[in-house]
Amino acid sequence: MVAGIGFLPILLSWGCLPWGLAAPLTDQPSCPRYDDYAKHRDHEPYSQGKRHLPYQRPVEKCRKFYSPVLEETIARLHNKIADPDLFRLFENAYPNTLDTAVLWTGFAWENGSTSTFTDEDLAFVITGDINAMWLRDSANQILSYLPLLEHSNSAQSIAALFRGIINLHSRYIKISPYCHAFQPPPESKIPIGTNYAYHRNVVKPPYDAQKTYDCKWELDSLASFLQISSEYYNSTGDMCPFIKYRWAETVGVILDAVEAMRTATYTPDGECLTEEMAKTKALTSIRAHRSQRLHNDWSNEPRYRNHIE
Repeated sequence: MVAGIGFLPILLSWGCLPWGLAAPLTDQPSCPRYDDYAKHRDHEPYSQGKRHLPYQRPVEKCRKFYSPVLEETIARLHNKIADPDLFRLFENAYPNTLDTAVLWTGFAWENGSTSTFTDEDLAFVITGDINAMWLRDSANQILSYLPLLEHSNSAQSIAALFRGIINLHSRYIKISPYCHAFQPPPESKIPIGTNYAYHRNVVKPPYDAQKTYDCKWELDSLASFLQISSEYYNSTGDMCPFIKYRWAETVGVILDAVEAMRTATYTPDGECLTEEMAKTKALTSIRAHRSQRLHNDWSNEPRYRNHIE
């Protein structure tokens, strides 16, 4: 949704007309779990090299996200990679994120609605067999398709997938910039995941397990959002998602969090910055493992201000 009528001239000047809406892909009831499917090596046709490697992609109806440009790339490289076993490895591995990990694509609800959708792309990408989205991992998985990225308004394009991840990351970072893994968006109707370590962790302040799957402070999680945003713009020249969906606010949240994490434990005259410690020093998830327990009442050792600029 446009965040105010004042933005309309800016959007029009950038050519930011609403993208075409399309229904997200849905799971087929007959599709096996991919981790079960991949355990078997009897999927034909086998490669024609000495390794006789199986074809490990899911059948077409069970693939999570279809990209014509990806299929064209695989077909084009068939005659470029001479070793048939090496090509089979590429054929199985390169599309794997789109085939198995893009669990849902769709659009954000209007504010206050649970039925009316905007044209804001969302994409929920998992990393393994847990229905949760890690900021760093999901960004790096999709960045594999950067060579295929070009501007497109199609909801089933690689560009839409990038936009969906940028927009969902932006939402997650606003929920908590100190956490790194998040639950499915409510628009997806995907059941939230259960983190069985949640009650064995000590996180101050506590996070909302309905929105956040796990909470650790990882600077590279925030950096991955900036990287995928930069790569999207550099490849497409498209400013629309950054203007329309409060992207700059998220950057402000990131900068505030980074600045907070640089704060020292004590003032120069020795006064304890108790409030700042509560905000920053205890935001790391404390595992039950002894090696990960923090000292000083879970606030870790005192520290100097980080002067890295």
